[in-house]
Amino acid sequence: MLEGLRATCPTLALDTAPDACEAASVDALNPFRARPDFVAVRALAVAEPADAGELSAVVRSAAAEGVPLVARGGGSGLMGAAAVVRPAVVVDLRRMNAVAIDADACLVRAGAGATLASVEEALVPHGLMLGHDPWTVGVATVGGAIGTNGLGYLGARAGSIAAQVQALEAVLADGRIVRTRPSPARSVGLDPARLLVGTEGTLGIVTEATLAVLPRPEERLVRGYRMPSFEAGVAVAARCRRTGIRIASLDVSAEDLPPAPASLLIVFDGLRGEAHLHAERALALVHAAGGEASSDAEAAEKWAARHAIAERWAASRNARAGGWLRGGQFDYAHVGVPLAALGEVRAAAHALIRRHRLGLVEEGLWHWPELYSVVVTGPIDAAAGVRETVEGVLRAAQDAGGTMEYCHGVGWKLAHLMEREHGAAGLDVLRRVKAALDPAGILNPGKDGL
Repeated sequence: MLEGLRATCPTLALDTAPDACEAASVDALNPFRARPDFVAVRALAVAEPADAGELSAVVRSAAAEGVPLVARGGGSGLMGAAAVVRPAVVVDLRRMNAVAIDADACLVRAGAGATLASVEEALVPHGLMLGHDPWTVGVATVGGAIGTNGLGYLGARAGSIAAQVQALEAVLADGRIVRTRPSPARSVGLDPARLLVGTEGTLGIVTEATLAVLPRPEERLVRGYRMPSFEAGVAVAARCRRTGIRIASLDVSAEDLPPAPASLLIVFDGLRGEAHLHAERALALVHAAGGEASSDAEAAEKWAARHAIAERWAASRNARAGGWLRGGQFDYAHVGVPLAALGEVRAAAHALIRRHRLGLVEEGLWHWPELYSVVVTGPIDAAAGVRETVEGVLRAAQDAGGTMEYCHGVGWKLAHLMEREHGAAGLDVLRRVKAALDPAGILNPGKDGL
């Protein structure tokens, strides 16, 4: 297949060196995340197409030979969506990184391999900014963010990246190229682009996206608050929404099991004077919930450091290999929970942590009171307990009518829970779509429960 591909597409960059194939076979999932059963296999080769035409040739050749393909961006995904779990050719999209801006339309057209940071840098001179600002902004690519339907630090203002996607270009499993049209509204039936957002390269490989972007705020205020409890932070988040206070980012966090205080960070963006108005109204809600303002400098420092962990991970081969976890187990859940059921899901999480004698690194709330997260750690022999705790939280969220993941996608790690998430009938619908678009099953096999 590789020799035939070289013959039919002589300009394609194709790397078969063992080191390159090894490095392209993993993302940020590793066995220390309480999954000692996770094993990536070395890619057969790494193809680096320069455009959709070259990628189409790769896909047609792979389809003819029945060789699986795994699309790859920055490799920063946390669920194994870009990991090679069966022999496959990795399609590295990072050469497809062109960026074009239509400032008056507040749109940017970017190649799937463009990093989010490079897109943001191109927008700055136009007074615009991306709405998607994840912790991995310097590493993650446009295609990767779309594949997982990621949510970033400005999610309270901009939503998940699905809300920002105006159009897509993608290569389907038979090599055909599909292009959708950008429009702020459409009423023309099912939008093919929606099939490709959040499906992690299992239905098609995104090559380019047109994204709606935001005006840079005339003023940004970053405010921190000390809350008497996690519940008080939840109450402020809910009341901000109900009152109509506009926020760009909200983060509630506690580092101990109850009873324990919590911290609250809110970012306000707006026209000059607007952000101050919303910040004043939020402070009144904080006081009503028994909280108080903390240091503005401390809040600003925390906000400025929001990408630091990912930057360290990207800079260190040891961190990429899980070296920073050596000697212990570590994992997290990011679940969506109906507000009325949040208390019972939190109680279930706390009971599981105590039962397995794990450490709570942090429990948190992000942007909306329904988005709950918990981070746990344990000794090297605690993999079973860490996994049971995290998956117990996921199941508790599902049982409450919520969702098992709001941010990082499904990948390999959560694939076994997809029937529980969607129901037998729902998963059957997804599998029928997969069978229709990729009958040979060559696109990212072993992911998303498809």
